[in-house]
Amino acid sequence: MPKDLRTFLAEYRQKYPDDVLEINRSVSKDYQITALTMSMEQNAEKPIILFKHVEGFRAPVVTNLFASQKRIARILGLSSEFELMSAWQQLSIKRLKPVMNERSPIERIVFKGTDIDLNIFPIPKHFKTDIGAYITGGVTIAKDPDTGVGNLSYARLQLKGKDKLGMSLHSRGNLWDIQRRCEERNQALEVAVVIGMHPAFNIAAATRLPLGEDEMELAGGLMGEPVELMPAVSVDLFVPAFAEMIIEGIVEPKIREDEGPFGEYTGYATSRSTRHVMRVTAITCREDMIYHDITPGAASEHLNLSKTSRVPQFFSALKQTLPNVVAMNYPSSGTHFHCYLSMKKNMEGQPRQAMSILFGLDVYLKWVVVVDEDIDVYNEQQVLWALATRFQADCDLYLQPDLPCNLLDPSSRNGLSAKLGMDATRKFGSDVITLTFSEEIMQRAKKSLED
Repeated sequence: MPKDLRTFLAEYRQKYPDDVLEINRSVSKDYQITALTMSMEQNAEKPIILFKHVEGFRAPVVTNLFASQKRIARILGLSSEFELMSAWQQLSIKRLKPVMNERSPIERIVFKGTDIDLNIFPIPKHFKTDIGAYITGGVTIAKDPDTGVGNLSYARLQLKGKDKLGMSLHSRGNLWDIQRRCEERNQALEVAVVIGMHPAFNIAAATRLPLGEDEMELAGGLMGEPVELMPAVSVDLFVPAFAEMIIEGIVEPKIREDEGPFGEYTGYATSRSTRHVMRVTAITCREDMIYHDITPGAASEHLNLSKTSRVPQFFSALKQTLPNVVAMNYPSSGTHFHCYLSMKKNMEGQPRQAMSILFGLDVYLKWVVVVDEDIDVYNEQQVLWALATRFQADCDLYLQPDLPCNLLDPSSRNGLSAKLGMDATRKFGSDVITLTFSEEIMQRAKKSLED
């Protein structure tokens, strides 16, 4: 049985029925899907949501796959979300080369030439401030022009016409570099946008591997079996054989058009874009396709997908220098800009050392709070309590001005930001005694609640 989106949904629904919500009432693709998903999140509900009837379209829409850290752990074969930090390094070194198939193992509909029309698919408008409909769940496949090594990544994709997409490569990652080198030779970049795969494939695409390493092999490792590929219809690429939908096309060199505004992870609409243009050359899809949408903006799904690989990578790098760090969390309240770190401090100054290392590792970070090991960094109330009772601004504040930051931060100054660290650890010699219960009492209390 292939590891594709529909197989994952069927198996997950059977195993965790309370974590999948099916909406049978008809909804509009524009705004309603995102509004309902984010409204549920405000009530601390983050199930997978399947919209079975979207007005004017045959295909259902699934979203919110990555809204829960617990669900991401399940996708990766882990028993709890707390394993993600420690298990990622082992998971990410597993690589399985894809296997090739000369033809599609499933029946597919093919659109070429004048039959191409992106408007027949339920591509949503997400926010009132968005300039138009956006593909958010699409993984872009490209090939390095120098080495031929493949690349998976995300790009912002605005629906601009029946066969045209606005494209922003604003992360300045490998895809941006690949396109830049093609453009220097006045060559078009061939791409394929994959929509609807096993969610481990999406997690692999969100992982930043060094140039020259193919995320397709990582996807196989995370899935536990190789990705099965077939030749694309109109471009010189291999694409997943069991995808729900594939949009093939070319990014023309030296053509730029305005793209955006679009609701980004900061919670703000932005028109900042690389302004690339993708001309669609073919579309293939399953006849009974499921359209996969990732809830954008500051939604947990958008934030979690990126954090799944990034945060463990930074934590592992920090632990090489400071093995006494205990846990790390990027809270959703701080988008990608805030970090809570706990450590078993064995000398003064180590919290500042940890802050300096983190600011160097992650250009996005602008605010780090370091707490003792008795504080749960996944419990924001505990972190704020530590700040209230263990922090003094005149001696525990650490400020680094004018360091590079993420360009989507609306408060940045031409790509520069101040970086703020707060040491909320107890000072050595402190006689403060934290209120606690014995483990036996806690277990008895827990059992009483369960009974």
